[in-house]
Amino acid sequence: MGTSFHGPNPWPHITRAIRTRGPRYAAVPFLGHLAPELLPLRSGDLLVVNASTAAVRAHATSPVVLSHYLSKGVRILSSSALHAKVIVTNQRAVIGSANASENSLFTHEAVIISDDPQVVADSRAFINNIDETTAVDQIFIENAEREWAIGRAVPIPGITGRTQVLDNDFLPTPTNRIFIRQDSERENHPHIRTTAVKKPSRKELSVDPTARYRLETLTIEKPRSIARGDVIIRISMDNELLLPPAVVISNQERIPLSPRQFHCFLLVCNDLVPLPVADVEKRLADVGHPSAQLRSNHYVRSPSLRAELLAVWSH
Repeated sequence: MGTSFHGPNPWPHITRAIRTRGPRYAAVPFLGHLAPELLPLRSGDLLVVNASTAAVRAHATSPVVLSHYLSKGVRILSSSALHAKVIVTNQRAVIGSANASENSLFTHEAVIISDDPQVVADSRAFINNIDETTAVDQIFIENAEREWAIGRAVPIPGITGRTQVLDNDFLPTPTNRIFIRQDSERENHPHIRTTAVKKPSRKELSVDPTARYRLETLTIEKPRSIARGDVIIRISMDNELLLPPAVVISNQERIPLSPRQFHCFLLVCNDLVPLPVADVEKRLADVGHPSAQLRSNHYVRSPSLRAELLAVWSH
């Protein structure tokens, strides 16, 4: 592999690079609610974060995410002085600018990924030598939850706050490209497959009020068919539910060991719920679109139909 540079959207490369066996060591100051998907850690891993009172009150580090990692058996330490972003596996080191934050997906970030043994060893030593740390346990998290409730989100690009992709309720403006896609597990030659839709737990929504969005993966067999900024409206496998609109927020990356498949990230709003296809078809017919073709894969060419499709989730 050698040493490679990745930017301005390095998270697909980071996530892929750290999916290895053996313990991982991560020093990432700020954790948004998408951190478990961006930074998939497990039992035996070490995570150093900035979970200071200031960071938690600014909603830069989520207690919900800390609780998630702790439940997975990850050892967590907090350092208020941490600013570096370094992740190390047995074979690779990731060094760069990206926090494990949803808004890091929308800012220009850059990382270096290297398998140079000396770089890997030095990076691991750096993380192990971070001093003045506090162990994060359940009592620490309970205190952090109280601080979170006291504080407020501070708009720091790449850490917290709204960014350009989230304007106009997270959908791009104007929305020129909308695609209807069925869950293609049922197709013999799928063009697009999606991960299962996961709703946030009540605890997540009550403890972390900013957890309005989640990240999902879109797998594409025709790499030029989907682009950043496109809106995807998916249909459940049984053709009964229309899933809410999702925005493509990353470039396409080739899937390792699958040379003909690519994937990208979708941003999905937790506030929006699936709707019965029959109800949506009736509503569209009532406003002049009796043949919306919601049960087949296609690009929605009509500007008025695109507008009406998005409008059904505002009623």
